[in-house]
Amino acid sequence: MARLTARRYVGWLLAGSAGLAACSGAHEPTQTATAARADAAIKANVPALVGLSIDGLHRRLGPSQPLPAGFTDPRVLSGSDTRPTAPDSVASFQTGGITLIASFDAHTRQVRDLLLLGPHEDSLMAQAALRSNASDYLVLPVFYPQHPNRLLGLRVVAINVNQ
Repeated sequence: MARLTARRYVGWLLAGSAGLAACSGAHEPTQTATAARADAAIKANVPALVGLSIDGLHRRLGPSQPLPAGFTDPRVLSGSDTRPTAPDSVASFQTGGITLIASFDAHTRQVRDLLLLGPHEDSLMAQAALRSNASDYLVLPVFYPQHPNRLLGLRVVAINVNQ
């Protein structure tokens, strides 16, 4: 009987720890993750920007900035080819020290997604006031195509809840 109870305990323990193992914070080195969280005060309210048009982003964040030197959105790369395919309209902004790149449809002016640049997932989430369980947007990690273990940033995509 004690053996059955021990098995149940181990089963519950494993099930409870599965949620902890699902965190993708493993992409941050241990020594810098602690330092990054200490500096993770909210710097930008990115959820308030989700769903805005490019004109709305310009009103809230001001004029766009030049794209970072050598920046290519990994989403527009096709397979093993390293040349961009059909470039989207993009605009770069600085808000609270975070570089935010908006991909939008030039004809409709609707923003498709926001890409926040930075190597530390946890600190970007905290600084941008993002939640992984939000009901109106998705947060997706984006990695360098040539270095799939290095985080480029986080892509924030609006979810249309009226569909």
